[in-house]
Amino acid sequence: MPRFNNFLIDQLIAPAFVWFFFIGGIVAVAIGVGLILRSPQVFRLFELLNRTVSARHATKAMAIQRDSEQFAWKYRRPIGIVFVVGAVYAVWGMVTGAGNSVIVAMLNLKLPAGYVFWIVESLRYFLVVGCTTAILVGILMLISPDTLKTIENVGSRWYSTRQIAPDAEKMNLTLDKWVAAFPRTTGLILVFPALGMVFYFGELLLKQH
Repeated sequence: MPRFNNFLIDQLIAPAFVWFFFIGGIVAVAIGVGLILRSPQVFRLFELLNRTVSARHATKAMAIQRDSEQFAWKYRRPIGIVFVVGAVYAVWGMVTGAGNSVIVAMLNLKLPAGYVFWIVESLRYFLVVGCTTAILVGILMLISPDTLKTIENVGSRWYSTRQIAPDAEKMNLTLDKWVAAFPRTTGLILVFPALGMVFYFGELLLKQH
């Protein structure tokens, strides 16, 4: 596991972090200089790029409550049998089948063996827990549907993101108005920290190569 952690940090997270702030610093410097010297042109660019994209219509189908309870209880016995038989077979196969090391060797991925082993082992545990839950649900559907309904009534809740965050899609233009009122001040505030970011993370990139 330590080797996997070192690979994940050194080869993936750290370089992505450095490149993100280095490129972000360059963009910030360009915007700051533009606000100081050519603020009208920068504001026109902002007008082209500043658009509200609403996910409300695209996610409408996800916000509609759908109930499959009637179908499930109408055919609870065949569904329960399928749950139990299928889950028992799956658990038996995962417990008595090939070990994690064999699966890692079969996959032959160009990644550290510890990383692939961790993924395979985590997936195996996840599937075992999920199949065990399916067995319990199937048994309750067959012999004690009232108990399963009680558990379902306690845990089954429907939440709509539209009701939880009704104002999430409203634009807040307070910062935009302040920038428009003081473009040069904003540019100066932006340029100097951004230059520091560019030099610092640029130096890190040079050391990496």
